[in-house]
Parts: sequence; C-alpha cells; structure tokens
Amino acid sequence: MEKFLALSIKKQDTIRNAALACFAKHGYEKASINDIAVAAGISKASIFQYFGNKQALYQYLFDYCAAQMKQAYNTSALEETTDFFDRVWEASVMKVENLKKHPHIASFIASVAAEPMPELKGAIFSETNEKYIASLVLHEQDYKKFRHPEDAELVFQMLMLLAKGMSVQLENGVDYDGMMKEFREILNMLKHNFYKEEYLL
Repeated sequence: MEKFLALSIKKQDTIRNAALACFAKHGYEKASINDIAVAAGISKASIFQYFGNKQALYQYLFDYCAAQMKQAYNTSALEETTDFFDRVWEASVMKVENLKKHPHIASFIASVAAEPMPELKGAIFSETNEKYIASLVLHEQDYKKFRHPEDAELVFQMLMLLAKGMSVQLENGVDYDGMMKEFREILNMLKHNFYKEEYLL
C-alpha cells in the first residue's frame, strides 16, 4: 500500500477509478485484476505490487468510499438543525451531492449493496457506519417529539433500510432528483404519522 500512496495523486485516482468501475460493472467474483490493470494503463504485476491481492484492493476501496462518504457530511450544519427529519433530509442531500461528484463511488456502493455475499456488504453497511450516521441525525432531544419515544430508533432503522434499497438503485443510473423527491415525501409521511401534534405546526 505504501508504494501506491507514493504515486502521484493523479495516478492514484486513475488506478482507483479503474478498480471502482470494474468492480461496479462485474461484481467482486467476476472482476479481474487484469481488466483493472488494462483500464488503468498499468501492468497486472503493478496492481499486485501496490495492493498484494484482489481482496486487499477491494478492502482498500471499501475504506476509501467510507471515508469519502463521511467527508460528505457537514457536521456543524447538521448540529444547528433542530429537527430529526430535517437533519435526515439535509444529510441525504449532502450524500447525494457527493455521489454526483464521484460517480465511480456511487456505482461501487450500488454494486456492494447488490453483492450476494453478506461479508462484502458489511464494510459499507456496517454497524459502525450506522452508529456514525445515527450520531449525526438522531439527537437526545428528538425522542420527546415522537408520540411514542421508543419509535425514534425504529424510524431511524427503517430509514437506514430504505437507504440501502436506494443504494441499489444507483447502479441503474437512477434519477437523483426523482429519488430525492420521493424520499422527501416519505419523510413527511413518517413525520406526520409518528410525531406529536404540537411538533407538526
């Protein structure tokens, strides 16, 4: 990995994007190191020299995508937002804008969501990642707004499952604007069904 990180930023981007695109198109099992090397314009031996093996390369891409997605969130802006559903919406907009800027990451995440092997999904949709998102959007003061405070975490879990389903749609070049319009409507529906009346004004 040190040899890869010693390359120029441009060269790293070329290799990384080639790998992301190849895994997104073919999935983990069918993607070949040779195809990645050809797409990146380097030798197959160089890939092994940089990453060791296919699994290590895939793990690196996982870690890179997870880090990129974390950077998408403006945590100070989310802290200033006082409502749970507004926070979820703002975080989602931040994530989508980041995915628009990095289409290779969007395609890779979509392919991970569609992987048949649970261990491959784990790195992106991990409990640690879920807890991080929960810390961003679900705050202690939110619970009192729910008719039944214990529903707050259930609603959050429901939204996480919805997010996983939306990730699969990214693979098919989904209409971001249409998807977000539908998501906004879902958030409004949940808010009106779970919040106490005084918090719907």
